[in-house]
Amino acid sequence: MPAYTHLISDCDGVLLDSEAIAFDTLLLQLAPLLPGQDLDALVRPRLGLTLPDLLADIGRQHPLPLGDDAIAAMRHHIEDEVARLARPIHGVDAALRAIPLPKACASNSAANRVRSTLAQTGLLAHFGPHVYCADEVGIAKPDPGLFLHAARALGANPARCLVVEDSVTGTRAASAAGMTVLGFTGAGHIADGQAQRLRDCGARYTFDDMAQLPALVARLCQPHT
Repeated sequence: MPAYTHLISDCDGVLLDSEAIAFDTLLLQLAPLLPGQDLDALVRPRLGLTLPDLLADIGRQHPLPLGDDAIAAMRHHIEDEVARLARPIHGVDAALRAIPLPKACASNSAANRVRSTLAQTGLLAHFGPHVYCADEVGIAKPDPGLFLHAARALGANPARCLVVEDSVTGTRAASAAGMTVLGFTGAGHIADGQAQRLRDCGARYTFDDMAQLPALVARLCQPHT
């Protein structure tokens, strides 16, 4: 029996090279609200959180005068920019085609944008109906519930799920769900030292080129002896 039976992937920063777009768009919106602050240092460690959670976490250090409507408007603008500009991670389509496991996508991003962008880029076919997003499920990373929801929908044992993640937030969530995390560090937003940060919070392996993923998955899926 293979050690792993299913693959669950994050979306932004793993399937789509989109986190840099979202990051830059958010910094432009925060600049007039937090003059003089090192926005990169405030935002980058919190990538992978939902926007409300990210802003709330920053607000504990630096109060932000933002109501629900303003946060919703910021989110819509970010999602629109991502939908307009995002492209697939280099090699991800071929990598997914080479991995013969049932697959799901689990994302903190807005469900409508995730599905539409995956469809536009030809990647949705790898997942079919198994796209699960925090705004629909009602659970967001770093809570493990989003990954556990995806596993239940796939009919999978969480301990036999491989997860591809690019963020500390997502890696913590998948690790807490009892899944094995493969940390991807090849997207445009990745900062120096991210591979070590992912390993420190639970990633079993890290890699920076999607061409490496099929062989890594195949090795991990060898039957236990």
